[in-house]
Amino acid sequence: MNAPQRASACESLRRLGGRWLPPVVQAAADLLLPPACNFCGRSLERPGSQPLICMECRDAFLAQIGPSCPRCAAPVHPFEVGPDCPRCRKRRYAFHSALALGIYRERLREAVIRMKQRLHEPLTISMGHLLAESMSEAIQQERPDLLVAIPTFWLKRLRRGVNGPDLLAEAIGSTLSIRTARRLLYCRRSTKKQGTLLPVERLRNVRNAFGVRKSYDLADCRVMLVDDIMTTGATASEAARTLRRAGASRVTVLVVARGVGADQRGLGH
Repeated sequence: MNAPQRASACESLRRLGGRWLPPVVQAAADLLLPPACNFCGRSLERPGSQPLICMECRDAFLAQIGPSCPRCAAPVHPFEVGPDCPRCRKRRYAFHSALALGIYRERLREAVIRMKQRLHEPLTISMGHLLAESMSEAIQQERPDLLVAIPTFWLKRLRRGVNGPDLLAEAIGSTLSIRTARRLLYCRRSTKKQGTLLPVERLRNVRNAFGVRKSYDLADCRVMLVDDIMTTGATASEAARTLRRAGASRVTVLVVARGVGADQRGLGH
């Protein structure tokens, strides 16, 4: 059994145990399939507690945390912290602010790439818990009423078998006790892969691509959008515009990684 398969089996048992099995059976499950880091596969000294990421990988992910633009989450020089930055100053966003765990490079880049695959669902869940744990204060300062994942078109979801942002939002919500509205926002149509398009093409690609289900009342609601990566911000901005038209009073964005350079090609939103 390779590391991703082992992690998937462990997560399946752990989910089952959390819902139906008593603690003694959960402990037996940990002995049968000892928890391992969901990124590198290294055995963990403290079993059963999320995020299931070893200290070495955790330090590598968190090493990127530094001063960032409060509007677009791009990294900035400590002396340049202000309401925006040169990267976003001339751009129009429908969201009010953005938060990111780090920059889309090195191990964080590899984690985001893996999170696109169903086999790595346990990694996605662990990254959601790490995001909530590491950025708890910043998230709570936004006082979100709801967490809403960036959706994907139903056919793409059927092919992939999972929508990673849904798993991220659920992990964050369970850690910070914030309600997650999984079916609130939906994708109206299939769009091209944003990472293959120029910035101006990305805006056209996602224009009017989202909708809000009528069963939800967003009047004066503070919504936090959750995604794995943000590059130009076109997808997040269009989703935020849709939510604000439906009545949301404030929309912020929370992502695992912020793409800022050549490495963003192929995956960016």
